Amino acid sequence: SPPWGAARGDMEPLRRLLGDSAQANGAVDDLQSICSPSRLMKMVGDWGRSMLPPEEVTVEGRRFQVQQQLGEGGFSYVFLAREVPDSRGVDVALKRMLIHEREQEDDALREMETMRRLDHPNLLPLILGEIEEEPHPPTTSYVIASPARTRPQGGAKRCHMVFPAYPEGTALDRCVTRPVAEAFTPTQLLGIGIQLCRGLERVHALGIAHYDVKPGNVLLESVMDDAAEHPGGFRAVLMDFGSARTATRAVASRQEALQVQELAERESTAPFRAPELWDCPSDTIVDGATCDAWSLGCSLFSLTAGGRSPFESSTGETGGSLALAVLSGKYRWGESAERTYGTETRAAIDAMLSREASGRPDAVAARVALERALSAERGATSTVARD
Repeated sequence: SPPWGAARGDMEPLRRLLGDSAQANGAVDDLQSICSPSRLMKMVGDWGRSMLPPEEVTVEGRRFQVQQQLGEGGFSYVFLAREVPDSRGVDVALKRMLIHEREQEDDALREMETMRRLDHPNLLPLILGEIEEEPHPPTTSYVIASPARTRPQGGAKRCHMVFPAYPEGTALDRCVTRPVAEAFTPTQLLGIGIQLCRGLERVHALGIAHYDVKPGNVLLESVMDDAAEHPGGFRAVLMDFGSARTATRAVASRQEALQVQELAERESTAPFRAPELWDCPSDTIVDGATCDAWSLGCSLFSLTAGGRSPFESSTGETGGSLALAVLSGKYRWGESAERTYGTETRAAIDAMLSREASGRPDAVAARVALERALSAERGATSTVARD
């Protein structure tokens, strides 16, 4: 028996694909002894896709050829694609959402509607987007699908959205590939924070909150200048507005409070989720702008801590409970972060992490505090250089 305890029947799709000869069965058995069935199925699926011609997708009348898959989550996938015919040589990101229920279609429509209202250099623009009936798969396919991913027959749809591509990836990508507190200089960290505040100012001015600000939703692009628009030499762009909703929500009962918590559990990433979304009072007004401020504070902290939010590091003091760590509001800066980032930088981030929502700055005040910290960091650097 292989180490994963997989039965011979788990490999039947691959056996049917390769044939039932003794040589083929021996090869499958050898592979099974060193590789899990799920990994093996993925390898075969990737091989099968490489043998087929590139997929073409039409969005709002424009054709795009899929180059490669960049990521996936739940019922959504992101691909690198290029318009056909390729007149400019520009790659784009193509997001595909599989729609099985009316609620999913409503979510996709809301996300596209929200993004069409946004026009800001620090917010990811939607180039094209539409929902279509999902086409039937080809009669011959080398892709072996998991039963859990098989779509129901009839009525299935899919949504395609086209965005600019950012080859350098996200702030999280950079953070997890570099030593703790060395992914970003103080100027770069503050420059990213300032730009995200500018983007959030625009979002909140429309009466919308993002509700899922996190390092994995911050795209980065290196720029040549270190001017006021891009302090530190990075352009920072906030993406993924699938969780964006009306900024303020009135709560007048325990049932409504639980609904807020349940929605947050589905749509807001736990380590970056504000306390009031973990334990919502029964008589309150939830302010999404202050929830975004909390998430931004967690995100900037995490960029100094290897991608971990301040409360992921505090769970040891609360019996491993992230919820209790967040609700306590207690956290500590790492020693390396304290050496790298100045007092004003840490204080500006600390202000966003006030346990009480009323004590947090809005996006404008947070930006002003980060800009003051940037001046202090640059002043300290100039003094060191003179010495």
